[in-house]
This record gives sequence, structure tokens and C-alpha cells, in this order.
Amino acid sequence: MASKPTLLVTTSTFPRWKGDSEPRFVYDLSRRLTETFNVVVLAPHAAGAKVDEMWDGMHVYRYRYAPAAWETLAYNGGISANLKQNRWNALLLPLFFIGQWWALRKLLKTYPVDTLHAHWLIPQGLVAALALWGKTTKPTLICTSHGGDLFGLQDAISTRLKCWVVQRCQAVTVVSHAMLAPIQALAGANPPPVSVIPMGTDLQQTFIPNPQVSRAANQLLFVGRLVEKKGLPYLLHALQQLLPTHPDLQLVVAGNGTAQADLIQLGESLGIGQHVTFVGRLEHASLVRLYQTSTLAVFPFVQAKDGDMEGLGLVMVEAMGCGCPVIASDLPAVRDVIRHGESGCVVTTADSAALATAIASLLADPTQRQTLSTQALATVRNGFDWESVTQRYQHCLQSTPSQPSMTEIIHAN
Repeated sequence: MASKPTLLVTTSTFPRWKGDSEPRFVYDLSRRLTETFNVVVLAPHAAGAKVDEMWDGMHVYRYRYAPAAWETLAYNGGISANLKQNRWNALLLPLFFIGQWWALRKLLKTYPVDTLHAHWLIPQGLVAALALWGKTTKPTLICTSHGGDLFGLQDAISTRLKCWVVQRCQAVTVVSHAMLAPIQALAGANPPPVSVIPMGTDLQQTFIPNPQVSRAANQLLFVGRLVEKKGLPYLLHALQQLLPTHPDLQLVVAGNGTAQADLIQLGESLGIGQHVTFVGRLEHASLVRLYQTSTLAVFPFVQAKDGDMEGLGLVMVEAMGCGCPVIASDLPAVRDVIRHGESGCVVTTADSAALATAIASLLADPTQRQTLSTQALATVRNGFDWESVTQRYQHCLQSTPSQPSMTEIIHAN
């Protein structure tokens, strides 16, 4: 362990305990990087989580920023969603930043950090840049943008802060090609190297087809946070249009979020409540079974009013890995995952009629569904399995700005 370089990972999304249903892609990547690095993780604390623990070879610290009952800014939908749901959460922002900055400074003194990997430009990238500001000897700073921080937060102050962060990184990664132009626009005249490297999914042992399980004939599946950019209202309207000709159709909604009550009410007002089941956010085992048994997985992504939209959409990869045919909206990031007519079906964004037409077409054509799922499986295994994704992050994190390997690298998915 001592011979390995030290990687300090900062993130606002990380499982709070074993079996937590919070998104785990930062955990999965960090755990796999322990083969190469001594990995230290800094994440926000939440009620019920440990402040300091060894977990799967990582030393995980969770910083306090308020009494436990008030630590509600992160998790359960994310910071942006929690701010929109409860404006009083904005009062926690200064404490959140200060708590993270203080804990990060302490860890930088405790560990001989070689590389600091900040997930999201704001807040982690900003806090990391501030913590390193003025230091004569400091680790390499690499920031990964996941989409919400780049496409959202479009006000003048946030944009200037993002520019400041990007220009102080030695390298930046984004999770889809759709994010290249926006990140380069922030970089100014002397941009850091930019790499396109997606987050990964376990397509070897977890998100895999199960030939022993039968697929339902009329079950649609939606997986994701219940927030504006996921576009679930359009799927609910599409379901209403489909029911006269497909009266047995059912929709399973796996996820939670700030819009859940409004979405349930919308379903009732459309007269489709008995055809929609909200099952909440699920652990991997239950989610995998839904992917393996559903007829179609549908992801009607849209661009939110504040500009936020999907940076990648790993739920599509998970479904495809389980052999579930996928329909998704035609957003730029979706094109990194789906080739229309080959590995999935892409429809016009924010168009419930187009969504209903695509669903009806695939419901009526089991041969086409099988063709799409077979081709999709090969596509995602080639570009999104954790084994290949981890190797690409290892290369990026181990390189230094002076090495030729850190010239601009754009990885094709």
C-alpha cells in the first residue's frame, strides 16, 4: 500500500453504507482504482453514515457540515434537486462548502496526495481548487464533470466559477462527447487536456442477461431520479395514448426524487394510475431483475428549464447490459450509447406521440426487440464495462501534464 501513489477522491454522491441505493459509480470507480492507488475518499456526511471507515480497500471520510438531522443537502436526489425542493436548504450551502474545504485541507496535510480527483466542477472542483490555491507544492488536480454541473448552473456567477476551476485543473474528463464543446468553452486560451471517459457499469457479473428468466409481454420500465430532466411526464402521456390499444400495458417506475408527488398526481389525472407502479429507488439485485424481466426500458430525457440535461445516462447501459431493449430521447449524450435502429430506438425529445409510436412498434415486433437487444449488448460491453473504463481512468490519473500522454485525448466510446 505504501508503494502506491495516493489518490484523493472528492465527491458529493457516494453510498452512505453497504446496500445503500444512492448512485454508486464514484464508489465503483474508486474501488477499482485501489489496485493502482492508495485511495482516500471525501464525501458529505448524512444521518446514519460513519464519519471515518475503511471500505473495500478505501479510506472513506465523511465531513460534517451541520447536526446530523440537518445534513440534508446531498443525497436523495442530489444537491440541485434538494435545493429546488426546499429553499431553506440554501442556508446549508456555506456550511457545506466550509466543511468540505476544511476536511480537504486536513486530508492534504495527512496524506502524501499525488493526485486529487474531484467529481463535478461545482462544488467539489471549486473547493479543491480553493484548497490548493497558493500552495507551492500541490498534487495534480483532475476534475470530472458528469453533466448536471456543466449543463446546469448557467447563471453568470456559476459560469465564471466553472471557468476558474477548469483553468486550474491539470486535466479534465467528461462522460460524453456532448460535453466536449461546453467544457472547452470554459477553458479559455490555455485549456487543460480534455478526455471523454464515461462512467462504467459491471457488465460481467451484475447487469447481464438471464436466460432463465422470462420477459413480461407488456411491461415498460423507467429507471432514474424523479426530476425534470428525466422527462417522465412525457412517458405518462404516451402511456395514456397507448392504453386504448394495449389495455394490459403496465409501467414500473424505479427511482425517487423531488417530483414524485406531482408525477403520481399526473398519473391519476390522466386516468392511468392503476397502470403505473412507483417502486422507489432499488438496490442492484432488485433493479437487475426488473431490467431482465421488462419488455422495454424507456428513458424520455429532456433538457430542463435551467439548461440541465443528461451527461450520459448509465441507466441505458444497465438496461442494455441486461438484454432489455431501450427507447430514449434524442439528446446529444444519448448518441454515445445508442445507435438508432441498431442498438436501440431514439425518438424526438419532449414528444409523447413519438414516444407512443416507438413503444407500439416495438411491442408489436418481438423479432426487432431481440435484434436490438443483441446488438446493444455487444455495444455496451465494448465501451462501458468497468474493466475498460477503469484502465482509461488509470491512464489519465497516472499521467502528468509534462508527459505526451496528457496531450488532448478524446476517447471514442
